[in-house]
Amino acid sequence: MDIKPDKHEKMETRASRKKKSVIGFFNVCKFYGESDAIVDVSFTISKDDFALITGPSGAGKSTVIRIIYMGETISSGSVIVDGMNLLRITRPQVPLLRRKIGVIFQDFKLIPSKTVFGNVALVLEAAGVRSKNIIHDKVMSVLETVGIGDRAASYPPTLSGGEQQRVAVARAMVGEPKIILADEPTASLDPEAADAIYQLLQDVHARGTTVVVTTHDLNLLEKGGTRVIHLKSGRMVSIVNQDVWNGL
Repeated sequence: MDIKPDKHEKMETRASRKKKSVIGFFNVCKFYGESDAIVDVSFTISKDDFALITGPSGAGKSTVIRIIYMGETISSGSVIVDGMNLLRITRPQVPLLRRKIGVIFQDFKLIPSKTVFGNVALVLEAAGVRSKNIIHDKVMSVLETVGIGDRAASYPPTLSGGEQQRVAVARAMVGEPKIILADEPTASLDPEAADAIYQLLQDVHARGTTVVVTTHDLNLLEKGGTRVIHLKSGRMVSIVNQDVWNGL
């Protein structure tokens, strides 16, 4: 059962209230001992956003991503994800939250001993899908969508970096999540492969999925998103909407 959002979810600008917010950070802090990962960070991301979170290394971008899928807990503040208050979420509810989210990692995090098909199928198996026919059809459909249907029987170590990231995108997509988080998805790729991954993410967004990408890739930033959130040293610098960003 989802937890209803508390009053913090209403702390938005007049413009953002016109859209349905699916992610909200409200005065969020995360500390690791004496180190500040993020400090007093507040922003909202709407259902139809393709949001870019940018900033130099150590800015707190990956921390934000981990907080959204509860890979990290916050030290203070409030976080709302698709109506669920992450401060109030119970342990049994964590898998329910994560089924709403697909995550793409910079280092792919593929299981080398499993085939491409097996890596993607794991998502459906973990979600309780038992029908082999359904799993086969869904996995092959998404592999074809990302352009690697012919590599279904291959193992990750035999793939290029761009192909491995396509597998990671397919894995994030196969469960049909409401939100896809991509943490520096192009950082280890050559420009051509990076452009291909960015286009895949744009295609996913066009299908109605909220996409959040962390990046310091200038090429990616030039392509833009609907919202650009800039962090530095764990603190908010700016939030710029697409029409403003494209004019800079």
